[in-house]
Amino acid sequence: MEDARLQVIGDAAHAGEIEANPADVDVLVWSPGSSLRRDSLLADYGNLHLPESAALLLIHDDPRLIAQLPRLKAHGWGLLSPEASREELTAAVVAVYEGLVVTDPGWMEQFSTGLISAIEGDEQMIEALTARELEILQLLALGLTNKQIALKLGISAHTVKFHVSSIFVKMGTTNRTETVKLGLQKGLILL
Repeated sequence: MEDARLQVIGDAAHAGEIEANPADVDVLVWSPGSSLRRDSLLADYGNLHLPESAALLLIHDDPRLIAQLPRLKAHGWGLLSPEASREELTAAVVAVYEGLVVTDPGWMEQFSTGLISAIEGDEQMIEALTARELEILQLLALGLTNKQIALKLGISAHTVKFHVSSIFVKMGTTNRTETVKLGLQKGLILL
């Protein structure tokens, strides 16, 4: 990666070889290869002892890892395919550094259609949202009213109100602001 905004401070073949002071890491670009198992991701990442201000960009070919990443203590996170271009990788590093969530659009489609199941947070479990609820959550993040969402989606305002109530219940929230904030933290909303 050649970009004036980025500085590589170290590289390692596996986590045990990381010698840099973890406090110096702003973004860890981690490509663990096939050795990474979904059930050990949290433990493996925790063993790196990175500060909570660090962001993680995971390079892996298993889109199901998306459901695990919000559970990490990371400032921002992303999951890219090993096939990502240099430009995509550079843009992803900058985005996760800013605290954003980044992934392959095709993988997010699998996530939003329920092929990748619910996200478990540290404090609470979020029941899987339907594709329509995820779509409405995204529109809530844009600040649209129920009537505006209804117009955009070609459904009634009453139906939107029903979906918003269902989102609140599933996410354990009580208002739009709280819901959008949690959606951003859990990577359910794309910016």
